[in-house]
Amino acid sequence: MVELGKSKLEANERRRRVVFVLKILAYLILAFLREILDWEGDPLLLRFSSMMDALVFLLAGNILISLGRLFLVRFYLRKKKSESLHSNFVLGINHIANMLNVVFFLFAVMIFFQIKPMEFLGSIALVAAAIAILSKDYITNMFNGLIIMFSDQITLGDFIQIAEQKGIIQDITLLNVVLNNDDGDLVLIPNSLILSSQVVNHSRQSVRRLTFEFEMSNRPSLNVDRTEEKLRHTLKPFHQEIKANGLNLKVLDIRKDTVKLKLQIQLNTPSKLAEKKIRRLVNQTLIDLEHEAG
Repeated sequence: MVELGKSKLEANERRRRVVFVLKILAYLILAFLREILDWEGDPLLLRFSSMMDALVFLLAGNILISLGRLFLVRFYLRKKKSESLHSNFVLGINHIANMLNVVFFLFAVMIFFQIKPMEFLGSIALVAAAIAILSKDYITNMFNGLIIMFSDQITLGDFIQIAEQKGIIQDITLLNVVLNNDDGDLVLIPNSLILSSQVVNHSRQSVRRLTFEFEMSNRPSLNVDRTEEKLRHTLKPFHQEIKANGLNLKVLDIRKDTVKLKLQIQLNTPSKLAEKKIRRLVNQTLIDLEHEAG
């Protein structure tokens, strides 16, 4: 999953380089036309003068942003001494570049309508401050998203757990992290929750584990060793997917009517299909054991 994500990012990077060259050519053509044509003397050209100025400004800003973006990506790769792209870093750079492009676009619109940018910004300063106060949670979430993107703790393709939610990271945006869970549903986790909650990154663990926490009736016939042996026998068809002696059952809490237990299974394979089958079999076995006791 991660490799696919990286291949896609690398393809996008190659496409961006081609677009960057085309933007430079377009800028040179517009700048050349701006110099050789008599924009002030020709009434027809005079109508398009502000539009030409806006396009030249927009392209110049876009080229500078693209150049800075390419430089940062190459600097990152050289620093890491790797030719593979770190998905989060590229996502963060892309989002910052997009925000700067929006700023240049707004200035280009002002130039087109012959509005002085500094006077306009001064006139809407109070309105902008009020909007910033009202949307502070939104802005905080955006900054949290950038923090996640520039960290290497989680990345695209990682299998993570946040509270009760588990899944593979499909995307990281300025507002949330998009997970694809075992049921194929897309779950949106706010960036603020990612930074304020305990996150388990199963993809960074050297051992792949399945964990089950459950309760059983506190009855005289309950025997932890026999329950563990029953689970081992049930999972024999998956002996190739499960590590030798990779099943462990322990007691977490003993109450008056119930006993809370925790089952951990260490896997040899990252196969999601095998994991799904093992989960279903374990859950059904635990249900059967509880029914037999009842």
